[in-house]
Amino acid sequence: MLDPQAVLSAFNRTMASDAATIKEAEGQLREMQKEPGFTAFLLQAATDNSIPLNVRVSAAIYMKNRIQRCWKSKGEDAILEEEHAVIKENLVKSLIENAENTQIKPYLTESVKGILGNNDKWDLSDIICELLSSGESKFVYPGLLLLFEVTLNQRWEMADSRQYIDAVITKVFPFVEPIASQLVNQTDYRSNELLYLILKSFKYSCLNSFPQYFTNVDKLNAWIQLHLFLCSKPLPAEVMALEICDRSLDKRVKCNKWAFGNLSRLLIKYSRTTKSVSEDFVKFMFSQVVPTILTEYFKTIESWGSGSLWLSDASLFYLIEFLEKCVTTESLWPMIKPHLETIINYVIFPCLSANEESIALFEEDPEEYARRYFDANKEGTTADVASTDFIFVIGHKRFSEVSIILPLMNNVFNEFAQRGDMQSAYREEGALRLLSSLSSFLAEDESPVKDQLEGIFDHYVYPLLTQHKYSFLTARALETVAIHQQAFTDMGVISRFFEAVYHNFLSSEHLSVQVEAADALKTLIVSNPVIHEHISSQVPSIMEKLLRLSKEFQIDILSEVMEAFVERFADELTPFARDLAANLADQFIILGQSIVENSSGSYSVSDQDSEIQASALLQTMTTMVMSMSKVSLIDNFVPVVKFIIINAQISFLSEAVDLMDSLALSAVTMYGAFTPGIWEVVHDVLDSFQTYALEYFESYQVFFETVVTHGFPKDNTFVPAFLEILSGALNSSVDFDVESAIDILLFYVLAMKENPLFTQALKCASGEDYEIDSTLIVKLFLGSLFVKPIQTLQTCEEEGVTLDLLQKWFDCKFTSVFTIKLQIMSLISVLSLPELPSCISGFVPQLSNKLVALAESLPEAIRKRDALSRGEVGEDKFDGDDGTEFFDELEDDFKQSSLDDVNCFQELHAFFTRLQGSDAVRYEQILSALQEDKVDSLKTILEFVSGN
Repeated sequence: MLDPQAVLSAFNRTMASDAATIKEAEGQLREMQKEPGFTAFLLQAATDNSIPLNVRVSAAIYMKNRIQRCWKSKGEDAILEEEHAVIKENLVKSLIENAENTQIKPYLTESVKGILGNNDKWDLSDIICELLSSGESKFVYPGLLLLFEVTLNQRWEMADSRQYIDAVITKVFPFVEPIASQLVNQTDYRSNELLYLILKSFKYSCLNSFPQYFTNVDKLNAWIQLHLFLCSKPLPAEVMALEICDRSLDKRVKCNKWAFGNLSRLLIKYSRTTKSVSEDFVKFMFSQVVPTILTEYFKTIESWGSGSLWLSDASLFYLIEFLEKCVTTESLWPMIKPHLETIINYVIFPCLSANEESIALFEEDPEEYARRYFDANKEGTTADVASTDFIFVIGHKRFSEVSIILPLMNNVFNEFAQRGDMQSAYREEGALRLLSSLSSFLAEDESPVKDQLEGIFDHYVYPLLTQHKYSFLTARALETVAIHQQAFTDMGVISRFFEAVYHNFLSSEHLSVQVEAADALKTLIVSNPVIHEHISSQVPSIMEKLLRLSKEFQIDILSEVMEAFVERFADELTPFARDLAANLADQFIILGQSIVENSSGSYSVSDQDSEIQASALLQTMTTMVMSMSKVSLIDNFVPVVKFIIINAQISFLSEAVDLMDSLALSAVTMYGAFTPGIWEVVHDVLDSFQTYALEYFESYQVFFETVVTHGFPKDNTFVPAFLEILSGALNSSVDFDVESAIDILLFYVLAMKENPLFTQALKCASGEDYEIDSTLIVKLFLGSLFVKPIQTLQTCEEEGVTLDLLQKWFDCKFTSVFTIKLQIMSLISVLSLPELPSCISGFVPQLSNKLVALAESLPEAIRKRDALSRGEVGEDKFDGDDGTEFFDELEDDFKQSSLDDVNCFQELHAFFTRLQGSDAVRYEQILSALQEDKVDSLKTILEFVSGN
C-alpha cells in the first residue's frame, strides 16, 4: 500500500548532496511507482501549498515524466486504466487552480500533452467551453491553455482523420471568437498573452488540413479580419521602449508576428485543391481573401516605410513570404506585378541593407554576426532571408522583371562611389545582396547584362575588397564573390580578385571577413581552374590558416573550403598531409567528445552546429584519403572511426563508413593488404552489431563489400562473425536490409569462392513477406554458378527454384560491365562441367547463344561505363526510362570486385580452345546450337584474341 509520507521523504532525499543518498531515494521511488495511486498522489502533492516548493516541483516533474512514459504502458510500472479518469479530472482542476503558478503550471500542461500524445482521445471540449464562457480571466486562461494543447496534439492530422479535432473546433471556436474580439483592442501584456494562445490554436487547427468549421466563409473572413487588424496594430509605447532583442520576446510583438505568420501559412497551404480543400474554395481564396489581405498589406507597408509602424524581423519575414507566394502563383501574379517596383524599393531593399543594429552586432559580437548573416545552415525567420528568397524567385520565375532591379543596383553603387558615407554604405550592402541573389540569372544567355557582368564585378565589387573603411562591406563583397559561380574570362580580373581575397583571408582581423574570404577562395579555385598553377605555392599557407581558423570558430563553410583545396591541390599538400590529418582528427575528437557528453541533455543549436562541423570534417578526411595516394593517413584517421563506432555516434555513420572504406582501399593500394589498424576497425564494427549496428545494416554495405573483396581472401579471422551478422541481416524484417545482405553476399561469393548462405538467401528472396528486387537474387545465383556450379544447381533443385531462376535470368536485361562479365564467367563455368546436370542440359542452345551475345555486348558496355565516368552519358543511354534503373545497375561498375581483373575475351578464347581439345562432343554441341550470326561473331572474337 502506498505510503504518502515515504514518497515525500524520498523526493526530499533526491535533493541531498550525497550521491549514495540520492541513488537510494531514486531506487525507492522506482519501487513506489508500481503502487496503485502513485501518480494521483504526485499530482496532489505538486499542488499542495503546505509542502515545500522544491518537493512540489520534483513531484510535478516526476509526474509529468511518468504520464508521458507510462500512460499506455503494459509493463509493471504502468499507470492503471482505472486511475486514468481520476487523474484527468484532477489534472484539469489543478491546472485551473495553478494557472498563475509559473513553477508548477508548465508540468501540468506538459502532463496534459503527455496524455493526448499517448493517442488518448480525451474530450476536453465541454470543460474548455465552460471555462471560456465564464467571462472571468482566471478561467479563460486555463481554458485557452487546454485548447492550445489539444490543437497542438492534433496539428498533423490528415483530412480523413480529423473527426476529433474538427468536433473540438466546431464546438469551441464560437466561444473563442467573442473573447478574441475583446482582446484585440487591449494593449496590456496579459490580454495579449491570451490572444497569443488563440492565434497559436488557430495556427495548429489549420496547419495540415482545413477545418470543416471554416467552410463557412463568414467565419473564415472574421478570423482573417482579426489577423489583419493585428498586423496593422501599433505597439504600445512601453513595448517600443524596450531594446529590439527584448522587444521581439514580448507577447504583443509575438501576436503581431503570428498574425502575419498565420495568413502566410493559410495562402501557402490552401492555394491548391486537396481532399479537404475544394476548387471553389481555392477560387474564393484567390478572388476574395488574397485581394483583401493585399489591400491591407500595402497600407501596412506604407505605415512601416514612413516609420509610423514598427514590425519585427519575423513579421516582415511572413509578410514577404506571402508576397513571394503571390509572385510564384500565376493567378495571383497580376495582383502583385503593378506594385512590384514599390515592393522592391520600399520593402525588399531596406530589409537587405545594413543598419545600426547589424553593424553593432558586427563590431560587438563577431561570431554571432558571422552565424546570423553567413551560415547557410542556420535557418531563421528574418526579413533579410525572406528578401533574398524573394529576389531569387524574381530571377527564377519572373526574369523579365529584373529590369526593375538593375537600375536600383546601379544607382546605389554609383551613390556609394560618390558619397562614401555610412548611409550610402548601408545601402551598398543591400545592392551587393541584390547582385549576389541574381548573379546566376544575370549570367544566362537571355540576360541583358551577361557580357557586362564581369565588368560589374571588377568595377563595383573589387574596390570593396581593397578598402578598409567599412569592413562589413568587405565581408559582404567577399560573399558576393563566393556566390558567383561563373568563371571569369579576363586573367587580369581573376588575378586581382584572387590577390585581394587572399590578402583579406590572411590579414583581416574581422572574423566575418576571414570566413567569407575562405568561401570566396573556394569559389575562385572551383570556377577558375586556370589559376591553379599560379597559386599552388600559396596553398600550404591557406590550408594552415584554414586549420587555425576552424579551431577557433565552428562553421561548415571552412570544412567545405578545406575539402575543395585538398581535392584540387593534393600534390601541393602532400608534404603537410600528416600534420593536416592530425589536426583534423584532433578537431573531430574534441567535437565528438563534446557531443557525447551533451547527448543526455536537451538538443541545442550549439549541438547542431557542432554536428554539422564534425560531419564536414569527416568528409574532408575522406577527400584527403582519396586524393593523397602517396601518403598513408590510416594511423591518423583510424582513431576517429573507432571513436564513432565505439560511442555509437549514429549521426555520423554515413560519413564514418565512407571514411572507413576509403582507408581500407588506401591500405590495399599502398600495402597490398589491410593494415592492423584497418582490422581493428573491422573488429569494432563487427562488435557493434552485438548492440546497435544491426538496425543500420544497410549503411555498412559499401564497407563490407570492400572487406569481403580485399580483406577476407588474405585473412579470414573475422569471417565466422561476419557470416553470422550477414545471416541476421538476411532474416531482417526490413526489405532493404535483406537486399543489402544479398548484394554483400555476392561480393563474398566472388572473393571467397564459396556461398555458405545461398540456401538462406533463396528462401528470403522467395518469401511472401518481402518485395526483393529479383535482379539481386539472379546475380547471386550467377555468382554461385561461377564459383560452385554443381553445388549451386543441387541447392536450386532441392529448393525447387532452378527453372524460376533461369527464367528470371533470361528476362533480365543486364547492361553493365560487371553483370555481363558475371554472366560470361558463370556460363563458362557451367558449360565447362564434365557432365551437364539434367536440370540444365536442355538449355544448351539458349546458354550458348547467350554466351556469344554477351561477348558481343561487352565492348559497348565498357564504352558506356567509361563515358559515364567522364560525365558524358546523355539521354540516349536511358533506354526510354527516367535513367534510374540505368544508373542503379551501373553502380556495380564503380565498385571494386574480384571480376575487375578478369579478361572475359581471353577466358572465352581459353574455354573454346580447352573444350575443342578435351571435349569435342560438347564443343560441337555448342557450335551447332549457335545461330548463324553468332557463329560469325564468335569466330571474329576468337581471331581477335589470338592475334593480340
